[in-house]
Amino acid sequence: MHARVSAPDVAAAGGREGAGRALDRLVRADWLLPTAAAGVLGFTAKFEAALAAVQSALTRIHPTGTAGPSWHAPVVPRGPIERAQYTDSFPHLLGTVHALPPGTGGSSGTGEDGRVPTDTVLAPAVCYSVYPSLADTMPDGPRHFDVAGTCYRHEATSEVGRFRSFRMREFVAVGTEEAALAWRDEWTERCRALFAGLGVAVRVQEASDPFFGPGAEFMRASQIEQSLKYEFVAPVRPGDAGTAIASVNLHKDHLGERFAIGSPDGGWAHSSCAAFGLERIVLALVHVHGDDPDDWPAAV
Repeated sequence: MHARVSAPDVAAAGGREGAGRALDRLVRADWLLPTAAAGVLGFTAKFEAALAAVQSALTRIHPTGTAGPSWHAPVVPRGPIERAQYTDSFPHLLGTVHALPPGTGGSSGTGEDGRVPTDTVLAPAVCYSVYPSLADTMPDGPRHFDVAGTCYRHEATSEVGRFRSFRMREFVAVGTEEAALAWRDEWTERCRALFAGLGVAVRVQEASDPFFGPGAEFMRASQIEQSLKYEFVAPVRPGDAGTAIASVNLHKDHLGERFAIGSPDGGWAHSSCAAFGLERIVLALVHVHGDDPDDWPAAV
């Protein structure tokens, strides 16, 4: 006798099977290296070459020129993340670093339960390494940053493109309200042109993000109403209705206030950023143009 399987179970099983097939195909085509953990993958030399080409394309479109991003560690101090109120918004996505106390011996019987939180957490986004560098100051003009790093968000998923550990590149602006808004709008158009040149058809849609701490549900609705965040959505695998491969974000003065960054025109500094999921962009290129990078557009 076979157990009866409910419709949701069938759908979930089909989704897992589809995700498995997509991953298997990318493994066979020499793009990805599987691991035993969902959402955690290794990358072949072929994948890394494509990612480096995406990085070069991003460097070329910078409006004032950049030698490339400054790279930040995959772990960040816990204090700034708490100061930014990320832990209030999405504590379940934050990866923490635990360790055994100093002097603990292997024969002491202290196991996993004896581990205690350290002063670091896994970086949920690269821009959280930017704001502490300006904390408790008043810059005399707009400040711009080109940053990259490895990030982590604790999402249990097996879908191709839904990485738990991933690399992000961000172009960040901190300054007056007008400067931050202009930066966001300019990067919105720049992203449209970038993806058109890469041959990746994107859908631009309004979205929300966990920048606003307590009262997050209300603030996310307000964020959408004010058009503070736009995502660039494209398929990254067969059957994918669309995955966000980049976004442009206007934070208003939330992070300026949280980090006490003053603005020359009074009040707290405003900030904005353009963020690019590097692995997702590569997967979108593979999905559209195939497995041979020699067949990809010259812009890559």
